[in-house]
Amino acid sequence: MAARVVMVAAALALTGCASTPRAHSTAPSPSGLTKVSTTLFIEPGDNPELPALPPPKVLTSPAPHVPPDAAPLPHPAEMILVVDIGTEGQVRSVMVARSTYMRELDRVALDALQQWRFEPVVHDGSAIAVRARVRVIFEARGR
Repeated sequence: MAARVVMVAAALALTGCASTPRAHSTAPSPSGLTKVSTTLFIEPGDNPELPALPPPKVLTSPAPHVPPDAAPLPHPAEMILVVDIGTEGQVRSVMVARSTYMRELDRVALDALQQWRFEPVVHDGSAIAVRARVRVIFEARGR
């Protein structure tokens, strides 16, 4: 897993992202057929009125629940979600920046991210609202 985080960090650095991924997790779905990994990061234009920020610390991050009757994945499916985080660390909104083009996977990822909670981001002594991104990768077990 550490090698994968380093690879993701290197890919983000090459694409011009200002911060390294902070949260990375891998969890099997309850069906056991799909592995789901997530990476939290902030891109340079996400919070233009603020200096470069590290991603907030994730307090809770339920994994997307892939239904057991979901179509098998012939290859990994990746999506990017944009999340607006409130001053108390709650998710205010989630948008799809890049879809998997599989409606069911997009839906379960959106539903799961709505339940995430973050440590509030503090800037100049006050908690602030920030925007971050979450990369979600769905993979068939055994890959």
